[in-house]
Amino acid sequence: MERKKQVSIIRYRTGDVRLIWRVLIALVLWLAVVFLLRFIPIFLYTSIEAGRGTDRPEALEAAKAIVFEHPIWSTAIGVINGLMSLPLIWFLMIVIEKRTFTWKKVGLDWRRNSLLNLAFGALLALLIYFAGIVVDRVFGSSIPTMDTVLAGLTASAVIRNLILYIPMGFGEEVLFRSYIQSRLVERYGALRGILIGSIVFTLLHLLVGPLSPVTILSGIILWAAVGTLYHWSRSLYLVGMFHGIANILLNTLSFKGSDTASLIVHALALLSILVIGHYGEISSHTHSDPADASH
Repeated sequence: MERKKQVSIIRYRTGDVRLIWRVLIALVLWLAVVFLLRFIPIFLYTSIEAGRGTDRPEALEAAKAIVFEHPIWSTAIGVINGLMSLPLIWFLMIVIEKRTFTWKKVGLDWRRNSLLNLAFGALLALLIYFAGIVVDRVFGSSIPTMDTVLAGLTASAVIRNLILYIPMGFGEEVLFRSYIQSRLVERYGALRGILIGSIVFTLLHLLVGPLSPVTILSGIILWAAVGTLYHWSRSLYLVGMFHGIANILLNTLSFKGSDTASLIVHALALLSILVIGHYGEISSHTHSDPADASH
């Protein structure tokens, strides 16, 4: 007789590692990569310069400036950071979960509509950014002129941010939407899975700096909208491009909308996605082959 596997704090009865541990392992490994990619260059540069006779505090400040502000080094570190998500997910799936790794399972299989998804993701980011400007105007703020929005913009800044934020956007979406959200949805269903994933992703930004309650709520709503798009499309090209372009706009253009405007725009975006997705689902069922529905 086959021996039944016992439930433990680490594993389910099936023998699979519990979801909480898989999510924690994913987050800890990702944060470790983020930290080490910055700590190691800072430590090495500081040690080398201190060995040459430079005061250690001065060497440390110079090292931080290179890692966080130098256009080439900071961009290279950010790109590596984004690309590291793929081997991280490969490790989690192969070693921890004992699953096979395929591009389809992480939403990166190239399909006929992938190019369209890339374009839609970029367009959605642009719409949300400029909708924030319009909503600010509705609430009494003056609409900035194009010269104000483009103030300080240079070709080199655009190229650098494209190189930096597109891989970072895709990398974060691989981890948080493709892996963490998908596992949460498998366990708790779409509504709770997407919501929990959005909360986790938003709150992690507190590690970078303080966020107001409005900003946190706005972020949760935005990433719930992105999570819903991924859940329905299963295309990382869509959400990855959205994430990358959104970061480029926020870090390249000078205009930043108010927290209230962002909250309203993000709520409208989520509502629109839910309504369009709902009617699209009804339409697909209505036009499906009756013979298929009978099986």
